[in-house]
Amino acid sequence: MKNIMIFLFGWVCCGPIAAQTSLTLDQCKQLARENNIALLSAKNDIQQAEQQQKQAFTNYFPQVSAMGAGLTANKHLVQMDMNFPTEMSAMLPAGASMPTSMGMIKNGVVGNVMAMQPIFAGGQIVNGNRLAKVGVEASRIQLEASEDEVELTAEQYFWQVVSLKEKLVTLGTIHKMLEQLEKDVTVSVNAGVTTRNDLLQVQLKVNEIESQVLQVENGLAISKQLLGQYIGKSDEFDVACTIDVNTIPLLDARLKQDHQASLASTTQYRLLEKNVEANRLQHKMKVGERLPTVSGGAVYTYNNLVGEGRGVGMLIATVSVPISGWWGGSHAIKKQKLAYEQARDQMVDVSQKLVINMNNCWANVETSHKQLATRRKSIMQSEENLRLNNDYYRAGTTTMSDLLDAQNSYQQSRDKYVDAYIDYQQNLLKYCQATGQ
Repeated sequence: MKNIMIFLFGWVCCGPIAAQTSLTLDQCKQLARENNIALLSAKNDIQQAEQQQKQAFTNYFPQVSAMGAGLTANKHLVQMDMNFPTEMSAMLPAGASMPTSMGMIKNGVVGNVMAMQPIFAGGQIVNGNRLAKVGVEASRIQLEASEDEVELTAEQYFWQVVSLKEKLVTLGTIHKMLEQLEKDVTVSVNAGVTTRNDLLQVQLKVNEIESQVLQVENGLAISKQLLGQYIGKSDEFDVACTIDVNTIPLLDARLKQDHQASLASTTQYRLLEKNVEANRLQHKMKVGERLPTVSGGAVYTYNNLVGEGRGVGMLIATVSVPISGWWGGSHAIKKQKLAYEQARDQMVDVSQKLVINMNNCWANVETSHKQLATRRKSIMQSEENLRLNNDYYRAGTTTMSDLLDAQNSYQQSRDKYVDAYIDYQQNLLKYCQATGQ
């Protein structure tokens, strides 16, 4: 009956867990790319830049405008006095008289349609379209940079969950050891072979481990919530990853890149290039603002203010020369040229720092991989130390404190290996991102 109850309890508790979705690291990254707010905002920036590019393209087309107006007045707008010769008055019929004044424009409508095509605008239209294109390209590169950042953060949350799960496994192993040890010591105490102090030490250690389990489980729940919120996963899920403390992953030497050659592949460098290009085009546009502009077009005007309606069509050409604008404009051009030169200098400076960062990231990869070998050796040594202390305690040649210290060292060595493994995986991702892979 006891075995049946244990089975039923385990089935009830593990059933919901088994039904949970298990997500791999790649799946978490994919969900983060699809649902993360930062990436949605970056995609919105691309759409805004594309609309800006389309707006700039419309400057190539004629600018068409239309105007219409109607008027009515209580008096004629144009009033003229009329002085006729006396002879003309004699010619009128009896009782008629000559008018003494005449008015015009009291009611009517006017309207015109104008189409002006820019012929030369100092390169402002061409460079404006090029600048808008650079803005779209920069937005797309910024999206890639945001994806790298989201991917790194998602991986950090993922490995935090894995780390806590692995620590729970280690605590479970230690707890089983202590339970068995407690049974053995209880038998020895009852037989009068050992003192009750040893039993109390074991029981205190069991309580400590159970307290650690509660803390880790609480941290695991919070870490899962953080990961779920980041990747847009609101329902229950688990992560599908285990760390084998008995093996060390191989470091593929082909992963290392030529750092100077990899510079052009990084998002940071490409954004710097676009910044330089944008400042160069802005300098050209500032120069273009001070050059003459030439436009040609046609105008059609209609009015019926005086008598019958009348329409007139015209071809026109305009030339605008900003003479006084050069006084302040020359300073604006120099300012933009300085900004262009500053962008180039910044590109050189940041490029050097990017290469240094690549070197540092690779050094971290190599160091963390060597740490794995050291941590694995520590596990082997702590396992042997624990085995020997178990044997010595049973033989009566060591104390319970020494045995519990050996168990504690074994627990710490496993936890440190897990931390080193996760550190190695994160350093790999940072290096791949730093070199544009």
